[in-house]
Amino acid sequence: MEAIPVVKNSEIAASIKPMHSLICALTKGMTNPRLLVDGNFSPHNFQIMPSQAMTIKNAKFVIWIGPSYAKPLHMHLQNFKGKILCLQDSKLIKFKPLRTGTFWDEHSSCSHHDHEVNQINLDGHIWLDPNIMLQVVDVVLEFLIENYPDHKELLEANAAAYRVRLEKLYKHLSLRMSSYKGKTYIISHDGNQYFDNAFGTKTIATISIDPSVPPCAGHMLKLRRAVLDGEINPVCLFSEHQMDGVLAESYARTLNIPCAVLDYLGTHIPAGEYAYEEIMEAYVNSFIEGMEAES
Repeated sequence: MEAIPVVKNSEIAASIKPMHSLICALTKGMTNPRLLVDGNFSPHNFQIMPSQAMTIKNAKFVIWIGPSYAKPLHMHLQNFKGKILCLQDSKLIKFKPLRTGTFWDEHSSCSHHDHEVNQINLDGHIWLDPNIMLQVVDVVLEFLIENYPDHKELLEANAAAYRVRLEKLYKHLSLRMSSYKGKTYIISHDGNQYFDNAFGTKTIATISIDPSVPPCAGHMLKLRRAVLDGEINPVCLFSEHQMDGVLAESYARTLNIPCAVLDYLGTHIPAGEYAYEEIMEAYVNSFIEGMEAES
């Protein structure tokens, strides 16, 4: 019987921790993928480090969301000699455009179509909906089987087991989030659309349209007036782990609502096969704590 070829641990590189976790689950028993961007800094505006450049150089395959997330990787991957799986290019995964305007509700004139949609102004936080991660499993599995046909049986078995885990995760989190359906909140930048779709909550506004640009005074003034006039009724302001906490608390005081922190990438959660489930569990914990907090 012909031996199945060994896969080096450096052959597959994944962009961020949630995607890396999924790929670890699919390639369990075959290889150990490398993680490119850790959760200790924002993927929106980081500088490529020598260790990350070396990981890319040593890889045969890079799997990432695309220019809408971990954008600094885009230029660095232009000269990559191996194969790239860009999830934004898949027709199976529906990415949402980033929203514009000061706030969004059923009376707002703002819509997804207020600006031209391109690869950059899409919302790349797809992992915040476990149902979309089921679609990601299908896309990544096809890519892996195409490039590792000798491991097809193992990859399919791993994918089947992981789908069960994702479905269980969604049911568990949905039960925990059931009391918050229809609740509105403000977030640091537009990145929670998938989470809202999955669990029935609603981002009503953002502090910053572009996460790399501080909010202008006019934007904050409009938000404050809308809150004070009862035009919008956010329960909490959520900042992200990489954001200045003191600044976020200042914004929350201006709006007279509680402030809490969401960690999209699980900064303190070890990378690996179970990281995604742990990230989502912690994310929901933080969300509920914020919604239950008092200003």
